[in-house]
Amino acid sequence: MPGYRFEYATSGRAKCKVVHGMLGTTIKKDELRFGTTVEFNGNTSFQWRHWGCVTKKVLSNVKESAPNPEDLDGWEDLKQEDKDKITKAYDEGHVAEEDIPETAKGDKNGEDEDDEDEKPAKKGRATKKKADDGEEKPKKGRATKKVRFIALTLGVFIESTLEG
Repeated sequence: MPGYRFEYATSGRAKCKVVHGMLGTTIKKDELRFGTTVEFNGNTSFQWRHWGCVTKKVLSNVKESAPNPEDLDGWEDLKQEDKDKITKAYDEGHVAEEDIPETAKGDKNGEDEDDEDEKPAKKGRATKKKADDGEEKPKKGRATKKVRFIALTLGVFIESTLEG
């Protein structure tokens, strides 16, 4: 059975493990965070996420193992206002909109609402261009030195043949 824990970040070094906008974002010191136990190389540790990054699915899984939020580890150390937030989320089945960090908010497709702040897309490898009739054109490349020398030699040979 997985373990869950609420606490306030102790150092500000932990990163949020969520796959959308907050992935890798540092959880600031004294910020409410939610942990899930994980086993790694025989050691048990926590994977942390911002409280606002707890998804409906995660909350559903937590409710299956602990029907009351008071049963979760760290509950007794929380401020009353945070206990109220968690209880409300338990009752509604999701974290309140105001608790979700701005950088984690986006539309249903997982894209940010602000297109202006997006980074330009990385350029991929060059591909063959298609002609107007749909056929692929061969990629133009630079001639090698050997090809240039042969072309020059042939050019001199053809020139002398035409003159003579």
